[in-house]
Amino acid sequence: MQVILLQDIKGTGKKGDVVNVSDGYARNFLFKKGLAQPANNANMNENRQAKVAEAYHKQVERDAYSTEAKKLNGTNVEIAVKIGENGKLFGSVTSKEIAEKLETIGIKVEKRMISLPAIKLVGKYNAKARFAEGIEAKFFVTVIAEK
Repeated sequence: MQVILLQDIKGTGKKGDVVNVSDGYARNFLFKKGLAQPANNANMNENRQAKVAEAYHKQVERDAYSTEAKKLNGTNVEIAVKIGENGKLFGSVTSKEIAEKLETIGIKVEKRMISLPAIKLVGKYNAKARFAEGIEAKFFVTVIAEK
């Protein structure tokens, strides 16, 4: 019997896949637990439309990420922090602080996207933001003494 999976099922397939399973497995397990639906014409069309919509939304998201990456690429972000002796920071500069600073200049980046070295001294550092697979932006973080 052909069914359309509504969730990922280990050993059977991923969400949205059309798979052949035994009649008993489909009726007694998959349908009862709401993990699959019969692969009739109406359900197949609905599944196809859902896949097209998902692909469209992913493309729109990638385009938005690409735009943000172009804005961020090569940008210099200045962070003012309190420092102690020898230019050492009290604590360190985090990706959260950088993301907040970028938000103020109009670039949306989530803190989990930013990768940077440990920043514990005043100076200029290279950082990278990875938006999606193949979409990255390199920028600079300049740490200065707070006045």
